Amino acid sequence: MADSFELASGRKLWDAGSITAHVLVIRSENDFWSRPEDVTTLVQDLRRAASVRTVTIPEATHYVHLDRPERGRSRLIAEVTRTLAQPATMKAVD
Repeated sequence: MADSFELASGRKLWDAGSITAHVLVIRSENDFWSRPEDVTTLVQDLRRAASVRTVTIPEATHYVHLDRPERGRSRLIAEVTRTLAQPATMKAVD
């Protein structure tokens, strides 16, 4: 609860600036917890990442990983699989 309060107040709990790996940021369009501006801020903080790719899954919810395939789960799995299949030295493409 304390972490949730801090995050809602704009406090960062960790520094994404130290991440140097390729990064995939997935956000569900109807996620009650994740806001579009959170993704923007995270991407700005990932200044040292090898690459950053963002994906918004239309009409999906916070629980997309538990939902039916047609409600976004298939897209989530496809995006993660696509990212993991890339060679580590390859730049991600949108």
